[in-house]
Order: sequence, then C-alpha cells, then structure tokens
Amino acid sequence: MEFSKLLLQDEIEKEKVERDSCYSRQDLLLLNEMFEKINATHSTNYHYLAELDSLVIPSSAPIILQYIQQFQSETIRAYLIPQIVSGHLTEKDLDFIVLDLYKHFKQSSCYISPPSVPAPAHIYVRYDNAFIKIKSKRIKTDLTQLVSSPRDAFYLPLTTKMLASWKLPEMKTILVSYLDSDRFTFADLGLSEENAHLCFPPLSSIKRELKFLALMGLKYFASSEIFHFVQKVLNSSEDKDIRLAAQKCLKVIEAKTNG
Repeated sequence: MEFSKLLLQDEIEKEKVERDSCYSRQDLLLLNEMFEKINATHSTNYHYLAELDSLVIPSSAPIILQYIQQFQSETIRAYLIPQIVSGHLTEKDLDFIVLDLYKHFKQSSCYISPPSVPAPAHIYVRYDNAFIKIKSKRIKTDLTQLVSSPRDAFYLPLTTKMLASWKLPEMKTILVSYLDSDRFTFADLGLSEENAHLCFPPLSSIKRELKFLALMGLKYFASSEIFHFVQKVLNSSEDKDIRLAAQKCLKVIEAKTNG
C-alpha cells in the first residue's frame, strides 16, 4: 500500500477513536447524515473527516454548508472549512460565514487549550488558510479587529500578513505594538499565572512569533518612523533570527523611502 494510503488509514483509525471519546451523539448523527447526502449526490463512499481532509470533493460545498454550523465540535467545523472555500461554492456571503465560524471557535472552550494540552493548531491553521484564500476586503475591519488580539494574530499569521499587505492604517499600529511583544503578560494571551507554565506553545514562543510577524508586516509601511522602530529591535535583540528579520525589513524600508 502506498504511503499516502497508509497515512490516510492511520488518520481514519485515529478519527475512529476520537469519535467515540470526543464527539457528541448529535454530531455523529449529523456527520452520518451529511456523508449519506454527499455519497448519494456524487456516487462516492466517504465516511470520515480524514477522507475529506485528503481531497476536495467537487460540488460538495453546498451540502457541507447546510450542516457546518450545526456541529457542536470545533474540530469537525474546522475540518469542513477547506471544502466550503475550495472554489466550488458560489455563496456570496462565504466570507462572513467563515468569519462567524471563527468567532464561534474564539468563544469556545477549544480556543485556549487547558494546561498540558497542545494548542488547537488543527483548527486555527484551517481558518488562517481559508481567510487568505477568500481574500475578502468586505471583512477587513473584522479581521483587523481580530488580529489586534495577540493570540489571534499568533493563530492567524498569514491573515495578519495579508492585512498588512493591504496597507490598512490600523495594521501599522497593531504591528508596531507587536514589535514590543516582550511586554505581553500571560493575561494578554488569556492565560492564568497559575497554569501558564503548562501552556503550549509557551508564552516566550508566542512573543517571538509576534515579533517576526511585525517585522514581516511593517515593510508595507515604509517611513522614517518605522525605520526607527525596527532599528531599535535590531540593536536590542539577542536573537540572531530576529536581528536577521529586522535587517531584511530595514533594507526594504530603505529601498522604498530612498527610491
């Protein structure tokens, strides 16, 4: 059996275990109903989210859209996101639908993992990819407000970069604040001091990624003021990768301001 099939089978086996331990009976019934409708419509034989995750099923998006907001599980919702943004859906409000789904995730217990549990990357990565695929400026204000939260910017790095590339004035202020990410506390990331040492990823990693995000995004706001802010990072950071990112940002700013 080729490697991709072995990998898919492994994911299906994991999903079988997760279904028994993590999904509600209501979600399992909805999943079965949704798959039955997809299979009847397309003469397919799919029964697992892992199968959906491994390919795009042509024209399945309208069917999935009927169900996605009914699921209680944030994992199920996230696994269905790539299907509805695959390009086969002509739903005019798709951008707002995905935004609402992310906001639902943000209000859920899955948004911040409990102590000693990995961050929900399998969820937020799918939303990040969806937002940059949709590229909707109709929701730019909502997205900008989202990434003004350090945790959401960390969860949505590609979306943050996209918003910066649109040169939205609000993004300059947000990114400048992330240059000074060292000041963020556990509370800024929605963590309690008591259990913060158990969080994944650790606060130090999140701060570091936010600084990289700032340095990658501020090149779109070339000015002497931004040059000064980035120069301060270059001069003060002991992290060689941060310094390298700062140097690259400064070169772009110099080229733009002197050109």
